[in-house]
Amino acid sequence: MGGVVETILDKGSKAIGSVFSIFNGTFNPYVALGVFAIGWLFSRSIKPDVPDFGTNDFEETERGILLNKQSNNACLPIIYGERLVGGTRVFIETSGTDNTYLYVALALSEGEVNSIEEIRVDDKVVTFDGALTHGTVREVASSDSVFYKDSTSHIQIQAFMGTDDQVASSVLTPLSSWGSNHRLRGICYLALRFKWNQDVFGGIPQVQAKVKGKKIVTLASNLSEQTASFSTNPAFCLLDYLRNERYGKGIATSSLDLQSFYDASQVCVTQVTPYSGGSDINIFDCNAVIDTSKKVLDNVRDIVKGMRGYLPYVQGKYKLVIETTGTASVSLTEDDIIGGYSLASPTKNSKYNRVIVSYVDPARNYQVNEVQYPAIDDSGYANEDKHATMKSADGGFLLEGRFDFRTITSTYQAEEMAEIILRRSRESLGLSINCGFKAYELHIGDIVNVTLSSLGFSSKAFRVLSMTFNEDYTINLNLVECQASHYTWSTKGQVSSTPSTTLPNPFTVQAPASVTLSDQLIEYNDGTVIVALDVSVGASPDSFIDFYQVEYKLSSDSNFIIYAQGSGLNHRVLNVIDQETYDVRVKAVITLGVSSSYVSAQRQIVGAILPPSDVQDLSCNITGQDAHLSWTAIGDLDLAFYQIRFSDKTDGTGEWLNSVNLVTKVSRPATSVTVPARAGTYLIKAVDKLGNFSSNATAIVSNVVSAENFNSITSVSEHPTFAGTKTNVSISDDALILNSSELIDSASGLFDANTTRFFDSGVANADFLASGNYEFANVIDIGAKHTARVTASLTQSARNPDDLFDNKSGNIDDAKSNFDGDTPANCDAHLEIATSDDNSTYTSFQGFVIGNYTARFFKFRIVMTSTDLASTPVISEVIITVDMIDRIFSGNDIASGTSTKTVSFTTPFKTTAYAVGITMEDANTGDFFTVSNKTVNSFDVLFKNSSGTNISKQFDFIAKGF
Repeated sequence: MGGVVETILDKGSKAIGSVFSIFNGTFNPYVALGVFAIGWLFSRSIKPDVPDFGTNDFEETERGILLNKQSNNACLPIIYGERLVGGTRVFIETSGTDNTYLYVALALSEGEVNSIEEIRVDDKVVTFDGALTHGTVREVASSDSVFYKDSTSHIQIQAFMGTDDQVASSVLTPLSSWGSNHRLRGICYLALRFKWNQDVFGGIPQVQAKVKGKKIVTLASNLSEQTASFSTNPAFCLLDYLRNERYGKGIATSSLDLQSFYDASQVCVTQVTPYSGGSDINIFDCNAVIDTSKKVLDNVRDIVKGMRGYLPYVQGKYKLVIETTGTASVSLTEDDIIGGYSLASPTKNSKYNRVIVSYVDPARNYQVNEVQYPAIDDSGYANEDKHATMKSADGGFLLEGRFDFRTITSTYQAEEMAEIILRRSRESLGLSINCGFKAYELHIGDIVNVTLSSLGFSSKAFRVLSMTFNEDYTINLNLVECQASHYTWSTKGQVSSTPSTTLPNPFTVQAPASVTLSDQLIEYNDGTVIVALDVSVGASPDSFIDFYQVEYKLSSDSNFIIYAQGSGLNHRVLNVIDQETYDVRVKAVITLGVSSSYVSAQRQIVGAILPPSDVQDLSCNITGQDAHLSWTAIGDLDLAFYQIRFSDKTDGTGEWLNSVNLVTKVSRPATSVTVPARAGTYLIKAVDKLGNFSSNATAIVSNVVSAENFNSITSVSEHPTFAGTKTNVSISDDALILNSSELIDSASGLFDANTTRFFDSGVANADFLASGNYEFANVIDIGAKHTARVTASLTQSARNPDDLFDNKSGNIDDAKSNFDGDTPANCDAHLEIATSDDNSTYTSFQGFVIGNYTARFFKFRIVMTSTDLASTPVISEVIITVDMIDRIFSGNDIASGTSTKTVSFTTPFKTTAYAVGITMEDANTGDFFTVSNKTVNSFDVLFKNSSGTNISKQFDFIAKGF
């Protein structure tokens, strides 16, 4: 029948024995209760006195659980429930340039566990880019400010839950020393790769994992085994440990009373309200790290005590009983009791007026914490439950009991344990009796009703602590009074949150608030102009910043250059390259040498590519045939020259685009120039060293014409047919435009489906040819080699079919052109001229400017360019006008001789429609002359007297024409 004839054996198969063999036959129910009930009550206070160094074995053990150890033969723990653990480094190796990478295999526990909920490295929680599912490789998420720095994840992790079929880690297999057979089957472990960064790690990283532990088999109400799953039920955790052959006792299921384990599991999940307004919790949970190097009996005791359990051996099976309320299974009276009895009341050595329970507290990073009953502030307790009252009743002695519970992680469950232990110690009688065969129906943990009239007991409830079989077949029972009120959950006070002490983390440095980039031109004393990149750093709010490190590089380069280290917030990088894009990053460094993350910015250098300033104060002064233009110098350091154009518009509508060059270049520092006086509009722009023009032309209108007379020779227009030779240009809507680099057949898809450009812009943006030209169909022949003034009128606009506002990119303020697009800034058209004397050999084409040209034949062409390949000039009208100024030839004191005198011109006139005036010296009455044979090269003159006889005279002449 029932009895403690056999108890749990440790791995050395050593029996515990009976209660009397332990206590030398002296019965004390409280000592027996404290030692024999498979660890349900075991007080540190009954150990031999040792010096108090502030810690104990429990605290040291729990601290050790959180540490990283290094071994290849250490025992692996079992995790039941949820716990934070360190681990054992079973593999560690470095690789990469300068040992950049550290690889670690960190074994956590026996598998298979349910999940890994959290990873801490050097006491900081790591945020990964996804859940740590079995075998999935994860990197640090960009939101993690500690381990994701410089746009780089510094930790790669692969978690394995400890299945028996798990494969080798893909994080570690790139190493030659970790092969495909290194699978660590049945072991929950982490494969880690750390990337070295002195701002992130101060040594070998210390890793902790919050693990939802071992998947265990549970029982249904019909005792059928359920698929292994995560559970914190202590009854099922104990069942797993007792049956497991790898890390537990390996007891056969047939040797376990499964019904008792199921019944106990239902007690464990009894729902109680921890405090007023709180959510219900289980009355018992098991969240434990079981040390497999310890004796099985010690581990069983730890699990059993956390649920107030007993584990007797009954009828060949281990039975789990939880000390709670219940009814008696047997009633004993005087008729069943043989001989006398022994009754013991609580003594000073067996009762407490204060109980302190140690447990593992998640709120303290899974370190050991303590609760006590009565609480320090017991002002709200009934008077009899106050510590002072109980201490006074105990003669003023402090009777303190300390108990460790390795499986409890709830403050409220720990408080309940402390209260029950204290009440049992003060309010329970001990009874020892010998009984006959009726007692054979009892076993450890049962409740029995005892009736003893001599003691005034009538069906008084006792619990069986131990049983001893005597040689005369009687049974000695050691009993302890059972009071149901001890097990009624009392609502606790809500645990107040402990204010956290937040100290600066020396490895967490706050980054600079900002970094702002700009650029400007700088001129040296020798006149050299360079571009400088200015870096403005926003100060870090961190109070321990030692200096800032500024780094820069061309965006096309791979490596940054350290430019400056200092406490200043403004830095200047000299001689950067125009139109190139630069990356700049800045980090803050504290006194310990630890850096913050970088703050980055990017800028395209525009110091010299920004348009020069508009010219101011243009004025015009007409003197004779000259127009004197002057203006105020602009202050741009990269000014190269000024360009002046002319338009024949006198109504204020003259514009740069539809004007022609008058003076191509007026070099700095000049601020004036003399040009021919004409009625029209003079326009000026500044040009910088990169060829950028002022955004806006400055114009002045002149209505004063030259005093000289000009005579029209010819005028040629090519529009609207533009019948000349076209190279990379074509006619669109009676206007010249640049050709596209693509064919319509190269397009794919539906034209209507394209929302980022117009139909005319083709398949891709920026597909105009960079340049093209149109050579006039007509060559101008002025009949002979003359010096003639050539003027032109060019009407043009610009078009960008890709320039949809919604399709623009970048910042408007960074654009080279104006807000409205300013397409003309990106394309241009200009006239070029070539001359010849024989219509065979021509000069090369050169830029046309309004002025005098000496030749007979004149050819023209229009050169069209696009700098962004998205814009094209649109030429709608072009007119060339050739005219000649009136010329005067003269001579004096010329002897005519008596025959006809031929007067030749230095250069021929264009026509014979010139006027000739002659003055005869010393003429007599009746003398006269005749002019004949007028050609463009000469004329003849003959002098006669009054009788018509040829005479010789001296004369002066003047010829005016063109």
